[in-house]
Amino acid sequence: MSTVPTSSTEAYLPACNGQLNLRDACTWSLTRIKAFMIDVIAKHSTHGVDRSVVSELNRLRTDILDLSENGSKYLSEPSCPQAISRVVNPAAANEGRFISLTGPAPRGATRDNFYLPLTLMYINWCRKLAPLAPWVYSCVWAEQKDKQSRFHLGGSLAGYRNAEGQGNRWVKILQRARFNVLRDQRNDTAGIKFEITALKGRNRNFIPFGNCAETYPLASILRNHAPGEEVYGFAMMLGRLPQDGPCSHKEALDAMTEPCMNCQRVITTWGGKVENFITDDLPGKSTIAPIRVKSSTSRDPKASGSKIDLPARPKRAAPADDTDEPVAKRAKGPAPEVPKKPSHLVKGKGKRS
Repeated sequence: MSTVPTSSTEAYLPACNGQLNLRDACTWSLTRIKAFMIDVIAKHSTHGVDRSVVSELNRLRTDILDLSENGSKYLSEPSCPQAISRVVNPAAANEGRFISLTGPAPRGATRDNFYLPLTLMYINWCRKLAPLAPWVYSCVWAEQKDKQSRFHLGGSLAGYRNAEGQGNRWVKILQRARFNVLRDQRNDTAGIKFEITALKGRNRNFIPFGNCAETYPLASILRNHAPGEEVYGFAMMLGRLPQDGPCSHKEALDAMTEPCMNCQRVITTWGGKVENFITDDLPGKSTIAPIRVKSSTSRDPKASGSKIDLPARPKRAAPADDTDEPVAKRAKGPAPEVPKKPSHLVKGKGKRS
């Protein structure tokens, strides 16, 4: 994988067989996102999507819309609406799974010319589609000589609410379900257990394996990677990206963070290289040609310039201050004591000199 910032003369590569301009998709409206999901299913061959995954794309699209705000599944419990399915879904993180199934990546894809803008697009989708978007986002991909790379996107656990009077029961069920995604003979043999972890959150609560954004991407790409494949990845923190307005390539790089100790252990156990997931080459000045595209929610949507313009995060009922990791919330009463942020947010982590 090339870690040199993309040349100023090289554009971001399009996705979906050349049909998807990532620069534009970073600021699509909710209506445009929904239209694209229909289009990529109806014209799957044009978008380079394998016919075998069309039925899953259809199911994912239905789940995404049903779990979005005002969707039927989101409102299935009126006293405790949430963007989490009440039925265990082994292919959760629906938005990330949907985008991942539209792969593979175009030939020549690198972190800088494809996976970074793809992840920014994914973040925008989650902001628009998820009533409570994840705090951390991950992109993992596998490179193999003379083959197009496969990739997978995922987000940290978010979007849930604990029903009043149930304490942390629901969030524990969700955490256990995500941990089970990682379970296999190798992790069991390595002693990786849900109840045993050295990773602690800001409130000194233990954060179990599977809570992180890397969970589904690692399970999809790294777990059964071929001998000739080299697996890479990165994570990006929402709080380090501009809440509104332009986001330069350099700012996107600065939003990256290294994997936590839980993820590092899973990476090692599954035969990956932790160094492939650590960004230690953050440029002082990126040479990629920055852009700016119109955002329907930007304070200055008509501004022209040269940067990716990320839209403002939608207003939410709570928490009022959206700079912290969304926590599990009750319909009424105080929020239960659960980790506010993943360990990536420990002061001093996420950037390397």
